[in-house]
Amino acid sequence: MGADRRLSALVRSALPATAYRLGSAADAPSALDLLFAARPDLALILGGPDAGEAAALCRELHAVDDLPTIILAADADTAARVRGLTCADDYVVLPVAPAEVEARVAAVLRRTRPCREPSLPVFDDGRLRVDLRLRIVSLGGGPVDLTPTEYRLLALLVSNAGRVFTHDQLLARVWGTAYTGDSHLLRLHIANLRRKIEPGSPPHYVRTMRGVGYAFQPVTGAAATSARQGVSRG
Repeated sequence: MGADRRLSALVRSALPATAYRLGSAADAPSALDLLFAARPDLALILGGPDAGEAAALCRELHAVDDLPTIILAADADTAARVRGLTCADDYVVLPVAPAEVEARVAAVLRRTRPCREPSLPVFDDGRLRVDLRLRIVSLGGGPVDLTPTEYRLLALLVSNAGRVFTHDQLLARVWGTAYTGDSHLLRLHIANLRRKIEPGSPPHYVRTMRGVGYAFQPVTGAAATSARQGVSRG
């Protein structure tokens, strides 16, 4: 049995489906999709032959969310473990008993849960509604059809309303660190997102902070009334 299959079998044995809700991803983009879709409590990264890949994926995930992380590796020398622990909360090397893996998962969750900020389950101002748990976006009571990337971008901004993100911060958190510097990609998706959540009106929600980046600003006062009327007229 190969290392990947051994690790997968160990995880299934250590964390039975009756006690844990498990999801899996084959690569970094899939892992980011899963992170936004399922909002997991912990990431368990299975290290392959290249020990550096697990640490790199850990950094990709932490660029998006301060998610508790454990690296589980079939083979790792001291240098690999040290490199992994610069990012992960724990590093487990085979051979290890399933009961120890479960105990380490429980220990990391105990340490990290009090530190994680509660997520905003729903944003709803009477015009725009974003349900972060169900991944449903609606405008004026009608559904908004967003691509997975557009949704990740909106969810990040809504979850941090009022916070100004630089271009590179948004690119790293939504696409991954390999995309930092690609401001054209970000501007294109911002424009598409604005057309879908603010059709036919100046941007009220996704605000451009010139020379810095973007921020999500809930609509209030006269702007909110104007925006709602714009939706009802549409």
